[in-house]
Amino acid sequence: MAGRFRYSRWDGTQTGFEIDADSVFSEITDDLLYHGDLNSALRRLMQTGFKDRNGRDVQGMRDLMDKLRRQRREMLEQNNLGGIYDEIAEQLREVVDLERAHLDEELAAARASGDERRQQTAEAANADRQLELDMLPNDLAGMVRELQQYDFTSEEARERFEELMDQLRQQLMQRYLDQLSGSMGQMTPEDMARMKDMFAALNELLEAKERGEDTQPAFEEFMERYGDFFPENPQTLDELLEVMAQRMAQMQAMMNSMTPEQRAQLQGLSEQLLEDMDLRWQVDQLSSHLQQLFPQMGWDRSYDFSGQNPLDFAEAAQLMADLGDMEQLEQMLKGASSPGALAEVDTSRVRELMGEDAAESLERMAELAKMLEDAGLIEN
Repeated sequence: MAGRFRYSRWDGTQTGFEIDADSVFSEITDDLLYHGDLNSALRRLMQTGFKDRNGRDVQGMRDLMDKLRRQRREMLEQNNLGGIYDEIAEQLREVVDLERAHLDEELAAARASGDERRQQTAEAANADRQLELDMLPNDLAGMVRELQQYDFTSEEARERFEELMDQLRQQLMQRYLDQLSGSMGQMTPEDMARMKDMFAALNELLEAKERGEDTQPAFEEFMERYGDFFPENPQTLDELLEVMAQRMAQMQAMMNSMTPEQRAQLQGLSEQLLEDMDLRWQVDQLSSHLQQLFPQMGWDRSYDFSGQNPLDFAEAAQLMADLGDMEQLEQMLKGASSPGALAEVDTSRVRELMGEDAAESLERMAELAKMLEDAGLIEN
C-alpha cells in the first residue's frame, strides 16, 4: 500500500546518507512542482531511475523489467527440453550395442570352432536375439519394459542396464522431492524409502487443515521427522504449503511446456520404473490439494522453448525454478507502488538471476524512502 508523505523544513540538522537528498530531490523537483505530490513524484522516479551523488546509475523499474524480459526470452530461445530424453535414449542404445557386439563375438567364436552343430545353434540363437533387439519399441517406456524382460548374454550390458534403471528411478524420485523442497541434491536410498511416508503425512496434515483442526502440533512433529527435506525451514504449515505449491507449479510448468510426445514419454517412464502406485497416488493427491489452496500459482503456465541447447532433467528443473522466480519478481516490480515496497524483494535471488547491478539498484531503491524519512525530509 502506498505511503503518505509530507514535507518538513530543512533546518541543517538532518543527516546525510548514501543516496544524498540533493541528488534525489534534483531528480524530482520539476515533477514535484508541477504535480505537488511527493508520493507520485517518487513513484515516477522509481520507474525511470536516477543517478546517485557519485554519478552511478540506479536503474528504474522499467529498465529492470525490460532486462528481466530479455533474459527470459534468451533462455527460451537458447534451450529446449528434448535433452531430458536424448541422454536416456543414447544410454539405452549403448546398452543394446554392447549386447549386439557380444552376440557377434559368440557367433564368430562358434564359426571359428569348426563344430558345425555349434555353429548352426549359434546362428539360430543370434538371429532370434538380433530380431528381438530390432523389434524394441521406439518410445523410452516401451524400450525399458522390453529390456527388463530381455535375457542378456552380455554381463557388461546387463550391468549397464541395471545401473541406468537405478539412476532413472533416483532421478524420478528426485523430481518428486524437488516438487516439495526445491532441493537439487542427490537422494540417498534412505531418503527414497522415506518419500512415501512423507507424502502420506503431508496429505494427512492437509486433510486436518481442511477440517478446521489445529495443525501446529502435528506440523511441528512432521518437521522433526522430515525437516531435513525443507531447507527453507518453514515455521508454520501455511508457509510450508506455499513453498511446496510454488515448487510443484514450477514442475507442472515443465510438463505443460513439453510436446505431447515428450510428456507421454515422461509419464510412461514414470509408470514403468515407479511401480509403487501408492506413491504416485500420494503425489497426485497432494497436487490436487495444493491447486485448490493456491489457485493463483499458475498451474496452467507453460513456456515456448525454441532453442538448440538440450537440457537434461536437472538442468530443466533448475531452469523452471529460475523462470518461475523471474515471473514472481516481475509481478512484484509491477506492483511496487513506493520505494519501501521493494523491501520485500529477495535481493540475493535477484543477484543470481539478473546480476550485481540490478540487485544493487533494487537495494538502493528500497532504501530510498527510509533515507528520506531519516533525513527528516519526509514523514511516512
